[in-house]
Amino acid sequence: MNTSFVQQPNRPGVALPPPPLAKGLPILGNALGLAGDTGGFLRQKYQELGPVFRVRALNEEFVVLAGQEANLFVTKEGTKYLSSAEAYRPMNIEYGAERSLLSLDGADHNKLRNLVKRWYSPNILEHRLNEAVAITKQEVATWSTTKPQPVFYLIQRIVMEQLGVLITNCSAQEYLDDLIKFSRTLIAAKILKKRPGFMTSLSTYRRARARVLELGHNVIASHTTQPRGNREPDLIDDLLEIFQEDPQLLPTEGDKVLAVLNPFVVGLETAASTAAFMLYALLKHPDILEQATIEAKALFANGIPTLESLHSLDVLHRTTLEVLRLYPTAVALFRTVAAPFEFAGYRIEAGQKALIGTTVPHLLPEFYPNPLKFDIERYSKPREEHRKPGVFNPFGVGSHLCVGMNLGQALIILNVATILQAVRLEMVPGNYQLHIDPIPTPSPDSKFQIRVIERFS
Repeated sequence: MNTSFVQQPNRPGVALPPPPLAKGLPILGNALGLAGDTGGFLRQKYQELGPVFRVRALNEEFVVLAGQEANLFVTKEGTKYLSSAEAYRPMNIEYGAERSLLSLDGADHNKLRNLVKRWYSPNILEHRLNEAVAITKQEVATWSTTKPQPVFYLIQRIVMEQLGVLITNCSAQEYLDDLIKFSRTLIAAKILKKRPGFMTSLSTYRRARARVLELGHNVIASHTTQPRGNREPDLIDDLLEIFQEDPQLLPTEGDKVLAVLNPFVVGLETAASTAAFMLYALLKHPDILEQATIEAKALFANGIPTLESLHSLDVLHRTTLEVLRLYPTAVALFRTVAAPFEFAGYRIEAGQKALIGTTVPHLLPEFYPNPLKFDIERYSKPREEHRKPGVFNPFGVGSHLCVGMNLGQALIILNVATILQAVRLEMVPGNYQLHIDPIPTPSPDSKFQIRVIERFS
């Protein structure tokens, strides 16, 4: 790491300039670039201005930390100088909450994270892989052989049901459309501000919100009014226990409902979109698809696979990594500067809104030669291009690194393998070229559609 980028203590008598301001349009500033291809915009400005600069969107200004240098800095020093509370306050408000895993910092964040992390670990699959596979197979059995269907929505149905059942022992399939409407609008309008704030006042959103909150209360009720019997213990049991033992951690009813609902929403814009992107990449690269299909059929040759055999997959694992590099769903992180610091020779003041361009290195040729090429050999020895610190960050960086990233990757690989060993797919139309919907977060658009052309016995 270039030492000129390392944070320095305040130096009396040394006046440092503010970071450079990216050029933008009158009034709008950089709003269009940030609202569209956020990752591409940040990468372009990084290449023009360096690892720290300012951007403006209408009446708001952000200081951007981007690139390998920024990722290493935030990983090491982020807890001292950056806070997530302000960025996620609008989300808390919509849930009627005051505190949440995403908005907490420090000791309380660590306590809640340590409580929930075992339920977002691949280990929960160890004795329940059959249930996860059954959900996927049940959904794939309904896929049409005649009518094209949008891939992203098909995968959302699978992932949301798996996370709900495995983590909470509750199905929320009847609430899926409400969860999608509520979550996507909330993220776009209130957190990322890629859509006007009034969208959360529309009747369709308010109805979806009411339904989602109803789901949260129903999940709590199912765990407090019904005997456990032979039901597997789950995250909700642990949360109910901590509500009693430490009532100040999540003190309000809204806090509790938000914590309970988290498993149903975390995969809708992350694991689901990555699996959809992965199917696109495989269908566009028949040679890799053939290898992945052979691998998937071998995985299921003796029935339901084990967690160990899932971890041993090679082609599907490397394909997942390349999809995460090219199509990350979390392209940047929003934070607030909690204490002033120096970075790359510039002064960053407390109170400034910060944007951490975590995935900027993903398409830089100095780290990934020919970066736009889909190449799963990047992850084979001796290349292993993603191993260099700070250059592969699809799940964020620092203390708020996605708690479910390993479970998410396991489910992505499991679901794609289950699909490949069950059916042969084709895109409709066959010459479809991927178009990414950037709002609220990058995902394949609804025109990416498939149909089943063969079912394997």
